[in-house]
Amino acid sequence: MTRLKPEILARLSKTLKLSENSVRQYISRERTKHPKATLNAAAQLFAMINKTTVLRMLDKEDRATLPSNIEMEKEKVILETKKSGKKGKKIQTLIDYDTTDHFKKGHIEELNRAYTFSCNTCVFILGRKIVENLIIDILKKKYPEKEKTNKELYFDTAQGRLKDFEVILKNLKSKKSDFGSENKAVERLCDLAKVLKDDANNKTHSWYHLVENKKEVDDLNLKAIIEIIKKLEKEVGIR
Repeated sequence: MTRLKPEILARLSKTLKLSENSVRQYISRERTKHPKATLNAAAQLFAMINKTTVLRMLDKEDRATLPSNIEMEKEKVILETKKSGKKGKKIQTLIDYDTTDHFKKGHIEELNRAYTFSCNTCVFILGRKIVENLIIDILKKKYPEKEKTNKELYFDTAQGRLKDFEVILKNLKSKKSDFGSENKAVERLCDLAKVLKDDANNKTHSWYHLVENKKEVDDLNLKAIIEIIKKLEKEVGIR
């Protein structure tokens, strides 16, 4: 009897995120339904049920045992169309922030994906992380840490860590006059970000704060926050 090819087993296990033992069991069930099929042909039948294929891994003997009513050519066309780049759900842009920085870009893209697929609690927490760190970057640029008094605006030297977001916002707001004509932007940013700080803290530290709809996310005004941040980045020379 033809043995199940290890590469077929490994492919199905990885693609379908199943253990190899589970895949073996499913293949055995397909072979019970189609006793003339080899184990490798049964693996193809199982793959097709799950909208994938291992057809190219089958040899002539395996293919010859596939049921004659299986529309292999049609299945092949469907899979090739999928591989050719047919796109799934279009990613919505909650935050529009162009950057070449690998880490910033990664966080922004992840947040937009989470928003697209309604992972709303994730959006809350990740949005807070992004906004907090962008504000810290503005402070670091405006007030270089080589001077201790500057550094203490955002860094707790005694604890050796960044200060709490609430303290950072308070310190930024106290320095709004240093931003010239953009002082109102600083004030507005701090007011908007304070809401984000309070809500995201609750979402992070309690089981009982679950974001169940996009309206809660939209009410955070993340788009407005990011637009103000971009203005202040220009002011301090980041952009």
